[in-house]
Amino acid sequence: MANRQAGDEKECHHGPTEHTGDTGGTGDTGVAGETGEAGHPAPAEHGRPRFGVPYDSATMQAVAAGTFSLLGEVWDILPGVFLPSLTHATAFFTRRLPYPEGGAFLELGCGAGVTAVHAAKAGCARVLAADADPQATATARRNAARHGAHRLRTATGDAFDAVGPHDGPFDLIFWNLPYFSVPAGSSWARKGARSLVDVDLHCLRACIGGARDHLAPRGRLFLGLGDVSDLTALTTLAEAHGFRPRLVARGQGAPGTNLDASLEHLLYELDDLRTAAR
Repeated sequence: MANRQAGDEKECHHGPTEHTGDTGGTGDTGVAGETGEAGHPAPAEHGRPRFGVPYDSATMQAVAAGTFSLLGEVWDILPGVFLPSLTHATAFFTRRLPYPEGGAFLELGCGAGVTAVHAAKAGCARVLAADADPQATATARRNAARHGAHRLRTATGDAFDAVGPHDGPFDLIFWNLPYFSVPAGSSWARKGARSLVDVDLHCLRACIGGARDHLAPRGRLFLGLGDVSDLTALTTLAEAHGFRPRLVARGQGAPGTNLDASLEHLLYELDDLRTAAR
C-alpha cells in the first residue's frame, strides 16, 4: 500500500465523521502499521495489524464459526469467512449505500452477505452476492435464507468472473475492498489474509476495469475503502477508465466497540465521466 499523501485527505474527505457503537465487535485500540517491502506500509507490526488484535487466517477461522450479531440481527458464519462484527466497515457501508429499489444490485467480495441481504430487504428486485471463496457464498446463502432474502442469488468467482452473461446489468455495484495494498512478494500476500490485503491492487484494478461492462446505462459504482488505503491509486485507476471518485460518506466506530476504531471508513462513488459528457 502506498503511503497516503497529507494533501489527499484534505482534498477528498468532507462532511461529518460518523461515530457509532452498533457493530457487535469488541477489541482494544489499534496500532500503526510498519513500513513493508518496497516502501509499502505493511498491515501489521509484529503480527498485529492496525486492527487491534493479532491476525492470521487460523485465528479468524476459529473466531468466525457459528453466529454473530450485527445491525440488530443475528447472522450465520462458516469457518474461514471473515467475521463482519470484528470491524465497523460492514455496518457502516450497509447503512450508507443507496439501494436501488426495484433495481439490480451486485456485491463483489460479499463475505457473509450482510450487505447483499440488506439490499434485498431494501427492495432491490435482483441481488447477486459474489465472492472468490465458496465458504463466503455458502454463508451468504445461509443468511439469505435466515432473513428471508429470497431475491438474493450467490455466485463464486474472482471479481466479475463470478457474473454470468444473464446476471446483469446492475443498477448498483458495490465492493468493500481490502484496505491494505501489498506487493506480490510481501509476507502478508503469502499469509492469505484476503479480507485485509489487496495484492498488487488486483481487486481494485478488477473492479474499476470491469465495472462498466456490467453497469446499467445509469448504473452506479460504489467502493468501500479506508483512510489507510492507496487513495492515489484509486484516483489514477479510476481516471484511466473514465471515472472520477467522489467521497460520499466517512465514519469510524466508537472507541472500544470494534477492532478498527483507529481507522476511518470511506464510501466512494465513482462518477462515470463518459456518461456525463453525453
